[in-house]
Amino acid sequence: MESYTLIGWHIQDTYVYFSLTLFGSIVMYIFSLFKGFQGAVAFLNKVLPGHSKVFYDRLDFLIVVMTGAIVGTIFFSPSNNLQALAAGFGWVGAINILLNQKEGG
Repeated sequence: MESYTLIGWHIQDTYVYFSLTLFGSIVMYIFSLFKGFQGAVAFLNKVLPGHSKVFYDRLDFLIVVMTGAIVGTIFFSPSNNLQALAAGFGWVGAINILLNQKEGG
């Protein structure tokens, strides 16, 4: 594997690709919020009742984005920057479509 030098640190490609996949997940999550994506908020509310809306929103963000980055990296095994970014976009986009289909029909 190649390594990059960033501020004196050597970073393996895997970490760079994981970071880009994480970034893609974050960006797609934010874009999905404008389309009414609710993520796991309803589920979290049932499993962990009695918390504030902010708690559920933040926990949902962490779960969806981190899961997206991990699953995107494992499933797609990106080997360049574009693939890594697309893996992050794809995970949250796919979950958004699946959840909206379940709720809508």
